[in-house]
Amino acid sequence: MKRLHLSLLLCLSFVLLTGVQARGGDLADILEQKGLITEEEAREAREAREDQAKGKTFKLLEKIDFKGDLRLRHDTQWRDETDTTKVGVRLVSGSGFQNTTNQSFDGHARGKEIFIDRAYASWQPFDFLKIIGGKHKNPLFTTPLVWDPDVNSEGISESLNFDITDSISIFSNLGQWFIEELKIKDSDRDPTLLVFQLGTQIKPSKNIKFELAGTYYDFKNLDELDWDNDGSLSDTDTFLGYNNKYGQQMIFDNDEKLLNEFQCWEFLAKVKIKDVLPVPFSIFGNYIINVGADIDELMEKGVDPGDSDPADLAGYGSDDRDTGWLIGLSVGNKKKKGDWYAKYHYQVLEDYAFPAVFVDSDFHGGGTNNKGHYVHGRYFLADNIQARATGFFTERDDEIKDGKKDEDRVQLDIVINF
Repeated sequence: MKRLHLSLLLCLSFVLLTGVQARGGDLADILEQKGLITEEEAREAREAREDQAKGKTFKLLEKIDFKGDLRLRHDTQWRDETDTTKVGVRLVSGSGFQNTTNQSFDGHARGKEIFIDRAYASWQPFDFLKIIGGKHKNPLFTTPLVWDPDVNSEGISESLNFDITDSISIFSNLGQWFIEELKIKDSDRDPTLLVFQLGTQIKPSKNIKFELAGTYYDFKNLDELDWDNDGSLSDTDTFLGYNNKYGQQMIFDNDEKLLNEFQCWEFLAKVKIKDVLPVPFSIFGNYIINVGADIDELMEKGVDPGDSDPADLAGYGSDDRDTGWLIGLSVGNKKKKGDWYAKYHYQVLEDYAFPAVFVDSDFHGGGTNNKGHYVHGRYFLADNIQARATGFFTERDDEIKDGKKDEDRVQLDIVINF
């Protein structure tokens, strides 16, 4: 505004000055033309008028005060960024076992217990890196062959994802998870699970996506788990007791230390296709092998402390019973009212392919040494209400030890999300 005022003032001064000069110049010219004054007198008259006009203009300018300021500024701004840290807690009912959240209505109307199913904090400092600590959802790309969907890992997990091109990305999931915490007087090496997964996603077109991954599970310090007279193999709340009951005989040496080992490799593949059928569909499968399983060694080094006899393994011969595989497909949507979804798979899981404590608790009653069919369907009655039906049609993969045969199971559910 100051600049505008100053410009207008200068323009006004110029107009006043030129106006005075014009009037003075015209009168001197007229008098000179009529011969009333000489040329020299006319020139002097014009110069006098010009001096007078300049003087008035300068006096006008002298009455003007100019003001302003000089600013030296450091300007800092803070913008709200995306949250990088989250905390979560989830409570469930159920039995308290890690691989189920089902609660039975029994015990003559006795009260039901509530358990902490998840309690974790996650930190994502970069788009490609996420770190989670606590009791959290399993971050692995996997199938129900070895991980029950209800199992929530305890410990620390790291997930990384990098885009190589617009159609290819690679991902990695790492885990340092706790298995058991031993008394410090017994051992300073708690049994843990180290997980290493590396995979890729490939999108050759907007309608097709491939996922491939390899995973290594290294169960550390299991030899620190020992048998005791207090019934460690009868307590299914423990790693030892659950595995021993559900398909995996736990064998101990002369020092009463566990001999069973689990170093497992898992390989997975999945292809998802959309816009070919009216609804999306997927085909998936995986294979697992426990390279640490050795039944011959269990029989050679194992002893019978009273709860587990290595001689019971003789029926397997030299078969380590260390593999499992699954193949299946799914079709449909799971988003809103009117959607439907169906899934089917067939699986075989041998005795020592993976710790029984983590596998699907509903398939053949839980545990390993099983095979059979899984069928599932759901319909969305509303955006948050589903009607579900699930069938398990299973049998023992090998009947040598317990002779248990077919087991069929059907579950009907109404699921309300809130």
